[in-house]
Amino acid sequence: MGSRGLPPLLLVLLNCYTSSSTQVIAIPAAATPAVTKEDLNSTKATPTTLQPSLSPRTPGTPRAPERSGPRPTPVTDVAALCVCDLLPAQCDVNCCCDPDCSPADFSIFSACSVPVVTGDRQFCSQKAAFYSMNLTADPPHRDFKLIDQINPSVFCIHISNYKPALSFANPEVPDENNFDRLMQTSGGFTLSAESAVPSTAASDGPQPTKYEYGAPLQTAGASSGSFLKLPSPLTSSLCADQNPAAFLVSQAFECSRRVDIEQCEGMEALSMAHYSSPAILRVPNSMTQVSIKIQSVMYRSLNHTLTQLEGHGVLRPSLVSTGQDRLCSNVVLQVKYSLLYTATGQIHEAGLSLVLGTLSSAVSLLQQKFEIHFIQPVNIWDYSDNEQTRPIYYSS
Repeated sequence: MGSRGLPPLLLVLLNCYTSSSTQVIAIPAAATPAVTKEDLNSTKATPTTLQPSLSPRTPGTPRAPERSGPRPTPVTDVAALCVCDLLPAQCDVNCCCDPDCSPADFSIFSACSVPVVTGDRQFCSQKAAFYSMNLTADPPHRDFKLIDQINPSVFCIHISNYKPALSFANPEVPDENNFDRLMQTSGGFTLSAESAVPSTAASDGPQPTKYEYGAPLQTAGASSGSFLKLPSPLTSSLCADQNPAAFLVSQAFECSRRVDIEQCEGMEALSMAHYSSPAILRVPNSMTQVSIKIQSVMYRSLNHTLTQLEGHGVLRPSLVSTGQDRLCSNVVLQVKYSLLYTATGQIHEAGLSLVLGTLSSAVSLLQQKFEIHFIQPVNIWDYSDNEQTRPIYYSS
């Protein structure tokens, strides 16, 4: 009896084991509620058989997608990047990353001009290519290694989920179809004939009633952008005539000017009238003008002697001939402005001192000096257009 009943018992056990194993394999890492729906009598066997379903994923199986994507692939391969490769199809000296260089070329290198080439420094980890020369070897050769370099900064990108944010967006090129739309989104200003003409009366802001420190000194002229000029050297020793004089900024410059002796009479920069004719506005955008008064004129001869000129008018450059030499007289050599101003930021008086001289045809570069000084007298009354002239006391 026992021997006959043994095979059916084994079959039952095998069937139970097969059914329980089939249930575990059919649940690939499912949630716990799916297991509780199964009516399993062996409650102890179920937790132990569910343990294999939580095993780590096999290699090659993709991980579940995360909210932030992986780090974007570098646009530039640092191993192929070479900033010292300047000559096409030729080996650059000491350029260890030049693909045109052969081992024979590397053997005569003294050092690597670019020892390290790194990737994007915004990331916490980036590729870095290291180049060096092994000069102790026979023959010397180049050593190269590519490593992952850690960014020591705490402000670095570990994972990026938006790759376009790492670069600037391509701007939209204006054309005849999108020009009006781009103009509206850029601020709303319009280009028209009316807006191109400067108008001080149409300005919304209040007009300044005084000069402030560093403000250009305005002069009367056809345009509203006329200023008192003080020539100065810029990139070279040559005079640049468009340098505006600034309020309360005392300056002194010395520069040279190329002069053609045959054209000296027509050069404004050599004439007294060019420096004495401008009329300075008492305050910015004012109708009241302050004329520049000539206080003194000194004349320097060719042997550098100075003579003060009395009872003169505005002298102009004059070209004369003395034998085989050509001379130009009454040429401006030095200019000095002296401006009196009030405590309320108004120009009260403007004085001019000049040094004239004679220029020989043997001289091609003329040396000129320009100065401007601001003086505030004591006990000076503020001047206005509606007030009458009052006594003024100057400081010594």
